[in-house]
Amino acid sequence: MTTSITPPRRATEDELDLLDTGSFGGAAATDEAADFDQPPRRRSARRDLIICVLVLVAALGWIAVRGLSGSFVYYLTPSDMASQHTDVGQRVRLGGLVVSGSVSHPPDGTLRFTVTDGTKSIRVVSTGNVPELFKAGQGVVLEGALGTDHKFHADTLLVKHDGNYRAPDLGS
Repeated sequence: MTTSITPPRRATEDELDLLDTGSFGGAAATDEAADFDQPPRRRSARRDLIICVLVLVAALGWIAVRGLSGSFVYYLTPSDMASQHTDVGQRVRLGGLVVSGSVSHPPDGTLRFTVTDGTKSIRVVSTGNVPELFKAGQGVVLEGALGTDHKFHADTLLVKHDGNYRAPDLGS
């Protein structure tokens, strides 16, 4: 005796009409009939985890790039300012060496000096605090803007130094 297994058959239109009208189980039966043709959907936990990790990595990368882009301390040299035609009033950092013999302290309370990079020079008017290590021939970084008088007007003056500590001379 052989038995044969017959595959499930599709519902006829009459049977579907009966299901739509509420006979044979109403809406629940209709949902079952609609799901009958489609395989069950399976959500992969691994796929969801990979997507979450990718979104997290992309978000952290974006935050790192945006956050660090303003943290780097770049400065322009007098040659850079001349070649890039820095706009009047545009805040920038200017770096270079203080030219010997150019430092003056006028009665208006400002500090005036010239900064050079060896090629170009620019006059500076500083209104900020003057560090103790400031002197002619010293490297400086200034924060400020180019004025209409073609002088660099700085409100912050930072002195560049090599970081080596030297004890003061005895008797000084």
